[in-house]
Amino acid sequence: MNNSIHTKKQLLYTSVILLLLFLYANALSAQSHKVAFSITGGIVQDGFSGMITGDYKVNEFDFLQFNIQGSFANLEQNNIDIPVNTYSFNAGFFFDILRNNSRTFALSLGAGGTIGYESINNGDQTLENNQILNIETNNVVYGAYAGLDADIFISPVISLNIKLNETYHFNSEIGELTPYAGLGIKLILK
Repeated sequence: MNNSIHTKKQLLYTSVILLLLFLYANALSAQSHKVAFSITGGIVQDGFSGMITGDYKVNEFDFLQFNIQGSFANLEQNNIDIPVNTYSFNAGFFFDILRNNSRTFALSLGAGGTIGYESINNGDQTLENNQILNIETNNVVYGAYAGLDADIFISPVISLNIKLNETYHFNSEIGELTPYAGLGIKLILK
């Protein structure tokens, strides 16, 4: 039985690697791209965050950006760390504000909307010292964000991606502004 599971895992890994190689080879032949995907990890206030992003070019200089973000932070109250987890979907419009002709660097500025879910103390109103939180511990949050997106091209289809976002949640229970600074890799497809 273990041998069968091991074989299935090997087949899955091999399939994923072949798919990535195909996408990479296909992207190498493209003069300009329409789609790019990135994965970044970084920091938020009192915690860390990760983001998976897709970009869709509407012309040579402008693109739509869609991402899913998970943030995991701690809020300190009376010497107790209260976990705050936020999961959100962000959609925005970005435009190039700086890039060089050799396409080794690009800097974009953008803004958009966000909607997500905020969980405070894992949804439990009672803290570990038996104090009661007088706030909503599970809440749908919504708002807007603005950000900078920088790419340092390693090759024509791979770049080092730097993201700086500031999100404003109108109805967050812990504070409206949330900064994010992240670093990751972007894969540029056709």
